[in-house]
Amino acid sequence: MKKCPICEIELNRVLLEENLPAYRCASCEGIWISSNEYLSWLAPQRGTTIETIEIDGDVPLPVMDNTKALLCPDCGRLLRRFKIWPDFTFHLDRCGGCNGIWFDRNEWQILKLKDLHHNVHLFFTDVWQEKLRNQEMRRRFENMYFDKFGAADYQKIKEIRAWLQENPQGGRLLAYLTDRDPYRG
Repeated sequence: MKKCPICEIELNRVLLEENLPAYRCASCEGIWISSNEYLSWLAPQRGTTIETIEIDGDVPLPVMDNTKALLCPDCGRLLRRFKIWPDFTFHLDRCGGCNGIWFDRNEWQILKLKDLHHNVHLFFTDVWQEKLRNQEMRRRFENMYFDKFGAADYQKIKEIRAWLQENPQGGRLLAYLTDRDPYRG
């Protein structure tokens, strides 16, 4: 008997997708998927690599992301939280023992709407987590430059930067621009 890691009531066996059995909590609407069942369902599906997954910050449904420590319904070990979306509190909880996955309310549905439900196994990798950190850092820098320069100046400097990068003389042009007096010897 599997119990909900949040509500501690018995989970009901459901068919989440064709050939993908799962367990759902009638109270909090969370979903538990065993790693073996997910990977068996995924095997005949199309393959995706981390590089081809687009990160889009728009989350179309409200997420009830749980923040307390949870125990695995299968083996009783603590579930570890993994961030899934940059700049957003969207986490999946995964067991370090049996690798089962807990989805809080609407998390599976969001991944399905974004056509990412076939990639859940990739979200727990170091490569994915690094991609998220890089994306978040990039957004922070973009916001900082936008705030410091203003919209018009930031847009213009991005255009100049792109032009310099594409230009074969880009390094020399940049040196000319940054020299206090490029005409003195």
